[in-house]
Amino acid sequence: MTRIAPIRTGDVIQVAEQDYFFGLGTLTLRITRVYGLMCINHGPYVDVDGIPLWSNGYEGEERYAQVRLSGVRHLPERPSSRNAS
Repeated sequence: MTRIAPIRTGDVIQVAEQDYFFGLGTLTLRITRVYGLMCINHGPYVDVDGIPLWSNGYEGEERYAQVRLSGVRHLPERPSSRNAS
């Protein structure tokens, strides 16, 4: 697998609201696809798809995000739990 930037498929990342486009609140994602690196006004960003992971154990629908590299925090991998109860 080619690694583009310090984010790769399978990583679980967390970014604050001011460090990604578009959404509200802190975003935690399990990365499903990394598109590439780009430079936007305030530094390098990576285009990704990922599954949102919520603190209650639920997972959202896959979504797209542009994340600022300097704002990415890597988390330990969580097991998939689409059917959390």
